[in-house]
Amino acid sequence: MKHSQTIGILLCIALIYTTTQPFVIIDSRHWVITGWETAGSSFGQSGKFLCFFASLALLFFALPFIWAKRFNMVFAAIMLAWSFRNYLILSTCQMGECPQKQWALYGCIILSALILLMTFLPKIKVN
Repeated sequence: MKHSQTIGILLCIALIYTTTQPFVIIDSRHWVITGWETAGSSFGQSGKFLCFFASLALLFFALPFIWAKRFNMVFAAIMLAWSFRNYLILSTCQMGECPQKQWALYGCIILSALILLMTFLPKIKVN
């Protein structure tokens, strides 16, 4: 697929944007939890981790070397696992209270899966 690298770069930018959006809302405490601000909870800033690996993947999508394409598969797999981890931790009901899941929580999983798919389709010139 000749446009997989461009699509991968655009997906990385979309993933970085998605981490700034609300993941869950906890109404009883009036908390809006994003990937960057956890509003007093102990969830941690999981969006920073995703942004770091998305920026590495973005860089490696742009590099034309075979080793960059191989490392990019590893980064994309880590992003997908981390997005799934965020979903499990942030959407879990605790002490009888379930948070309201927002679109960004699902968006991170979908975008990470699409980034992983794009790493399997690199444009490489073979001699």
